[in-house]
Amino acid sequence: MFAGPGRMTLINYMTRVHFADGVLEEALRSELELNAKRRPLIIAEEGHLSGVVADRFFSSFPIRTRAETFSAIPHRPTENAARMIARAYHAFDSDVLIAFGSNRAMDLAKIARVAISFDEPIAALSNEEGGAQRISAGLPDLYAVPGILGFASAVTDYTRVGLDSGGQALFSSPHLTPTLTICDPTLTLGASPEESAIAAAGILARAVNAYLAPGYNPPADAMALDSLWRAVRNVHKVVRDDDLPARREMMAAGLNSSLALKKGLCAVHAICNAVAGMAEHPIDPSVLGGVLIPELSRTFDVPNDTRAEPLRRALELPGCMPLHKGLSQLIATLPLPTTLTELGIEPQALPHAAELAVRDRAIANGPAHLDQKLVLDILNASQGTAIQKQPVANKA
Repeated sequence: MFAGPGRMTLINYMTRVHFADGVLEEALRSELELNAKRRPLIIAEEGHLSGVVADRFFSSFPIRTRAETFSAIPHRPTENAARMIARAYHAFDSDVLIAFGSNRAMDLAKIARVAISFDEPIAALSNEEGGAQRISAGLPDLYAVPGILGFASAVTDYTRVGLDSGGQALFSSPHLTPTLTICDPTLTLGASPEESAIAAAGILARAVNAYLAPGYNPPADAMALDSLWRAVRNVHKVVRDDDLPARREMMAAGLNSSLALKKGLCAVHAICNAVAGMAEHPIDPSVLGGVLIPELSRTFDVPNDTRAEPLRRALELPGCMPLHKGLSQLIATLPLPTTLTELGIEPQALPHAAELAVRDRAIANGPAHLDQKLVLDILNASQGTAIQKQPVANKA
């Protein structure tokens, strides 16, 4: 399904995906030329606009391309930042958006497409206001080029936005999915062990919860299991050795875990979003996912229910080890926080976080009903003492 070195593969599931080692230059140049795009507006964090990878990225543009950049990217997408991009897009007479690097850049680029196409308040197009059906195919094209912390948003069709009026809103539409995505594993070489572990935690959280979500979608279930299978066999290699074949497998795992969200946003998303909203400092949602998914999976582990068995096999758990224990042990081998306490979340913030989580529609997309008390139980259990770190295993 995925290309090795020197080959290109085009996957058409939710969007078009170029996937191969070193494919960035060929894919980006050919897509811009094929679609007659000459004035891209690049959305990227400042740290992604210099260095070897940035040099490769900018050298990919065809001759006579006039590229502009926007780098004032907040930690979470905001209506104000989206409006700033919309003004820049029109001022530069741009003809395509290119989100480069991080999930933050890609999520902001998605809502910027709405701001570019609609003059009315962005909130009117949100899921909460019933406006998602009005988000049409007429949005400007968006090319996604993810780095190590970018592939969670590179093929998904949703984003959350902080509104000018206060609060936040969810936007979800097939038309928000990037027009195309370029997955080049060589762009993740040199990522720190911590960044690699954060990406892995996001993969675990998305894949487990997507597989356990109740919708009937065999391709998505298969992708979730495949992503776990690849991740558990390669995560320690990328953390320890920066191995390119392992990087390729982890990017494939990230891609598949995100494609599995075709079943819809899941309970872990609702809870992570609520906790992140209560935090006094920015927290990466993937880090939160790694902290919360063991306790969440414990809640979903119903006696005599065999739904978790394929997950246990993908994770290669021994004997009758419960899923939540296997996930806890795996995460304990990574350079990541394992509790909400380590993330600086105060216990007094948890009741309000639980209240926010159950208001989120995604909370219902799981194999068990989660009410406010049960969510608070999960948060309290995740607050606890840090798990003693285990030595990194070498999984073949």
